[in-house]
This record gives sequence, structure tokens and C-alpha cells, in this order.
Amino acid sequence: MPNRLLFGTAGVPNCTLKKNNPVEGVKMIQQLGLDCMQLEFAHGVRMKDEVSSALRRISYELNIPLTSHGPYYINLNAREQDKIDSSVERIIQTAKISDLCGAESMTFHAAFYMKDSPYDVFDLVEKSMNVIEERLSRLDIEIELRPELTGKTSQFGSLEELISLTKNVNSCQPCLDFSHLYARTGEYNTEEEFNTLLDRLNGELGNNCLDNMHIHISGISSNSKGDLKHLNLESSSFNWKGLLNSLKGRGCKGYIICNSPNLEKDAMMLKDYYMTLH
Repeated sequence: MPNRLLFGTAGVPNCTLKKNNPVEGVKMIQQLGLDCMQLEFAHGVRMKDEVSSALRRISYELNIPLTSHGPYYINLNAREQDKIDSSVERIIQTAKISDLCGAESMTFHAAFYMKDSPYDVFDLVEKSMNVIEERLSRLDIEIELRPELTGKTSQFGSLEELISLTKNVNSCQPCLDFSHLYARTGEYNTEEEFNTLLDRLNGELGNNCLDNMHIHISGISSNSKGDLKHLNLESSSFNWKGLLNSLKGRGCKGYIICNSPNLEKDAMMLKDYYMTLH
């Protein structure tokens, strides 16, 4: 694990000439002076073997670690069992390919409430996560499974749910999207609130949680139902400087993935500010 926070983009940087080529993306990350990159499997888990092995090699050679994001159409609370089964398969497929690429941490949106009780949805998600953990163990795949803190109130993935899931499922850790948290709750946008949150995570989940973080940051717009869309940081009221102050002050380590529309510009802005902090 890194000994500080590493900064990267959600997908291939915008300025990469070959937009759909993650190997070129990793090279561009290094050229830009960024630290890591997230592989985006948002619309399906497809990658040729030669691409995954080339990614693993270039990531190792350039010392640019990888994370990954699973498909958007995962729903572990779907109405039909076959849709839940295919969501489980998608998570396992993402984990397999992520592992082949050398990615260390994998995030995904776990479920929608579908008007069901959040307690019932939690039980279903936990059950599926235990199945996934067992199957990955049999395949000898070790990757951190990180359900994402989601931005809409219709989605499973509140802060409380992720803390409970992490306690109950061994291979589970949260992916903390602080912009989503702000959009979902209208809170957690001051340094004091960030400090309180990090102290809570440390208290409930232990030191490892802050030593090994997978974080998403972007600008964001929201309404009463949560997030509407990602914005560039300077077009948003999200207090990213306050968040970085808190993360640095609490000695946090891990990955910060930027998913603002301008990707690498905001990722560089985040890193540049962070590197000024003592």
C-alpha cells in the first residue's frame, strides 16, 4: 500500500490520444505526474487477455497502481432472482479481470432499494457479498471488494450501510465517495464534519480503514433525491480543500480517484493542493 494518498482519474485521462486504450492511459497518467488510474467497466466487463496482461506489466513498470469500477447495471436487490444472479456474476467477472490487470481495489454500486425496506435490502446485499467472497476465494482471487457510497437516496450505499457491511463481510471495505455523501445528505462539507467522519471510521473499522482508502471526489450538483451529475470542482460547492486538510491531518493513505468531467485537471488540482499540506 502507498505511504500517502495517491491521485488518479476514473478512466483514461481526457488528453490521451487513444481514448479507449487503458495502456496508453496509464502512460499518460505517468506523464501528467499523477499516481494511479481506475479502470472503468461501467458498460460491461470486456477486455482481451493481451490487454489485461499489458496493463499489469505497464502498471508495474511505471509504478502506477490500478483500481477498478464495475458495471452500472448491478442490482443485488433486483425483483427477479436471475437478475440478482447475473449481478453476482458481473461482480465476479469484474474481480477476475481486475485481478488479471493487477488492480488492488474494486468498487461498484451494489443495489437499489426498489421501495423495499433498507433493512431487507441490507440482508440481501450481505448474503450476495458472502457468496461472492466465497467464490472468489475458491478462484484464489484476492481483491478488495468495495461497495460505493452512493449519491441517490434510492440507492443502497449510505455511510451507515457501508460501515455495517464492512463489519459483517471479511473482504469488504467501503469506497468513500465524499461528493456523493454530500449530495445524499446535504451534510459532510466542513472540515469539522470530515474529521468527525474519519474518527468514526477509525473507531468502528480500525486503523486499516484510514491506512487503505479508496476515495472518489468530484464536483457535484444535487437536489432532494441526491446527486444529479458530476461537475468540475470549481463549479461546485463541494469543499474539497477542507476534505484534503482532514485526510492529511488524520494521516490517511490510499487512492483518490477523481471523476469530475475534466478528469486529469481536477486530479492534478487535488494532488497539487495536497502536496502543499504539512
